Amino acid sequence: MKQLLVEFKNMDAKIISIIKAGIKFSFGISIIASLILLTYELLYTTPITYYIGISLFKTSLFFISFFIICGCSFSKIKLDLKN
Repeated sequence: MKQLLVEFKNMDAKIISIIKAGIKFSFGISIIASLILLTYELLYTTPITYYIGISLFKTSLFFISFFIICGCSFSKIKLDLKN
C-alpha cells in the first residue's frame, strides 16, 4: 500500500490531471446509471431499463479502473524512459 501511495506522489502532473478527468467522467456515467436504475425502481417500465442501468454502471467501474491502471503504467513508462 505504501508503494502505491509513493507511486501516486511521484506521478507527473499531466498524468494526474488525465486520471482525475477520467475519474470525473466515469463518475458522471455512474450517476446516469444510478438515475436509470432509480427510474426502473420507481416506475418499473421495462426490464431493458434495468439492463441498461447495470451495463452503464459496470462500464463506469471499468473506466475508473482503466484510467487508474493506465495512469500508473504511463507514469512507470515515463520514469523508465528518463533513466
